Amino acid sequence: MTSLVPGAGLLPIPTSSPLTTVSSLGVSLSSLGAIPAAALDPNITTLGEIPQPPLMGNVDPSKIDEIRRTVYVGNLNSQTTTADQLLEFFKQVGEVKFVRMAGDETQPTRFAFVEFADQNSVPRALAFNGVMFGDRPLKINHSNNAIVKPPEMTPQAAAKELEEVMKRVREAQSFISAAIEPGWLHSTSLCNDFLGCF
Repeated sequence: MTSLVPGAGLLPIPTSSPLTTVSSLGVSLSSLGAIPAAALDPNITTLGEIPQPPLMGNVDPSKIDEIRRTVYVGNLNSQTTTADQLLEFFKQVGEVKFVRMAGDETQPTRFAFVEFADQNSVPRALAFNGVMFGDRPLKINHSNNAIVKPPEMTPQAAAKELEEVMKRVREAQSFISAAIEPGWLHSTSLCNDFLGCF
């Protein structure tokens, strides 16, 4: 099941085919400057060993695989580019695991990170460097970091959070019920808690 995960355009793995068009978004891949997957250099698609740049600084060893499957995508139009469009665009080179929009939305350009399910998709994505995406040429490079993802919630944590939310709902219902009963202004606790004493 595909659903949007909160967090600035972070998307889970879609279940549709990697060559699906963006017709549901009302945008064609060709209008975004997409090159059909068949037009990619066949040598890129058959690479066994993928050359990688050296990792920067102190990298968490558990994140190395994620970093190696992630590309940086820069020079995106802040006003018109969405995470959904990037997801659809990069699905043509491989299964996309996550897309994360980043940068200041008020600036003319933003950037994003795209994480693939497989490292073999990275060289195919790098082949799109310089391709027009809307009105700007894409700047695609290896990523130096993994996408920051929201923490996964255990069933116990989810149950506790739901219990706390329901407690707040019951409290709000009690206050609303007390407020609509006749003579509610004479209630000292409501007067002190919400209205102040007048």
